[in-house]
Amino acid sequence: MIRVLATGTLLAACLAGSSAFAQGSYQHHTVCLISGTNKECAFDSMAQCQASKHGNADSCVMNSAPSNHPPE
Repeated sequence: MIRVLATGTLLAACLAGSSAFAQGSYQHHTVCLISGTNKECAFDSMAQCQASKHGNADSCVMNSAPSNHPPE
């Protein structure tokens, strides 16, 4: 019985923690680096993205605001 209670408490804590983390950690970055088939949207300016390019095949594009988050 104690094992079931402990497992349930741990599960509830994990679920509560993960949803709070997901809501509080979102940050919209305005620029994405396109490298082959990869798209990394981690830049706040075009200059940051340009500095991270690895070659002429890479490109930087503006990242549109997602529909489920308001613009910052």
